[in-house]
Amino acid sequence: MTDHTTARNLLAAAGVLALAAACSTTTPQEEGSGAQEPERGHAHADDLTVSGAWMPEPANPEVGALYLEIDNTEGEDDALTGVSTSASETAELHTTEDSDGGSPRMEEVEEVPVPAGEHVELTSGGYHVMVVDITDPLTEGDEFTADLTFDSGTELELTVPVEAMADHGDGHGAEHDGEHGDH
Repeated sequence: MTDHTTARNLLAAAGVLALAAACSTTTPQEEGSGAQEPERGHAHADDLTVSGAWMPEPANPEVGALYLEIDNTEGEDDALTGVSTSASETAELHTTEDSDGGSPRMEEVEEVPVPAGEHVELTSGGYHVMVVDITDPLTEGDEFTADLTFDSGTELELTVPVEAMADHGDGHGAEHDGEHGDH
């Protein structure tokens, strides 16, 4: 092979690699899941920020679990003390505890502590919000509002998207539908 042919082949190979790299480039939203994630609910006031609020599509149309994250940049402890939603007249703060037999057990709580300078996640297997007696069934793509009240007097309103349970490999939501069916 001549030097001219070798150079042309190397140039063609470099062009093919550059084209392949350009065609396979993904945006940050596309990485991982292959599709853009819906925007989750968020709100900010004073030194409290709520983010990542969402509800898995309820398997039981009357009961759903609301998950979110709270950041407290204040120098003092706070607590989430109440939640109301447009989806239902009843929203309760819950936690998951292990029973004496070792199986998880849901229980209503008065508040969710949000210590100073801390990040708190309301998620499956821990603290979470149960929305019970849902008036109209919620399905993927629906949204509702949630109003959160804190011990400090801060109140936050956010929009909560309903997302498909199957889209989340984190296990959120599936166990709540059956265990809270008595509400």
